[in-house]
Amino acid sequence: MQSIPRRLKLLEKKLASLPADSDGMLVSELDGFLAGILVCPDLIMPGEWLPLVWGGDEETAPVFENARQAEQLVGLVMEHYNATANDLQSGCYAPVFEVDARHDETLWELWIEGFETAMQLRPDSWAAVLKGNEKARMALTGLVMLIDIAHAESDLAEQEVQELTEKAPDLIPAWVEILNAWRVSQHLAGQPVAPAPAFGKVGRNDPCPCGSGKKYKKCCGLN
Repeated sequence: MQSIPRRLKLLEKKLASLPADSDGMLVSELDGFLAGILVCPDLIMPGEWLPLVWGGDEETAPVFENARQAEQLVGLVMEHYNATANDLQSGCYAPVFEVDARHDETLWELWIEGFETAMQLRPDSWAAVLKGNEKARMALTGLVMLIDIAHAESDLAEQEVQELTEKAPDLIPAWVEILNAWRVSQHLAGQPVAPAPAFGKVGRNDPCPCGSGKKYKKCCGLN
């Protein structure tokens, strides 16, 4: 993986400590997932998407070794969520990609897999982007093309696939920022597009960031 901040290294470690059968996300996948959550035309609350980080769903209680492990993981995930939101707001979003050091190759496929997972939460909302301006349409179309390439389901010519594969690490951050700018413009224009909320550090007795109304220790932080 590329050089990443200490907080992401800690997050990577916490994700790796989840049970082997939890199917939790890797950091690059999580980064793409959070980007998709943040630039989605509709607001998606953490209560809906947080369980997907550790391989569950909205109906599945998270399985942690203890409450401290749960608190630390959720806190680190929300910290990265906030950092990503700030980067998007300031126009300096930089995706976290896996890197094959042997071939000096940037592996963007995990990132796009996470982004696709976020899109699947609100497929109808993303359809609205295709009715937006040309830049937003092209950005979303480009990301969908990368999803197809990652799944080996692309209808593009082999040369086009190769060119997109090589350019993807540079195209992805630009496309994500275009989609975020479109989302913000819709909000400013009075359209029903909610701004992404920020979440601070989660304490055991604080309200759970998932929006359930329960204390964190009795919700996502439940042992």
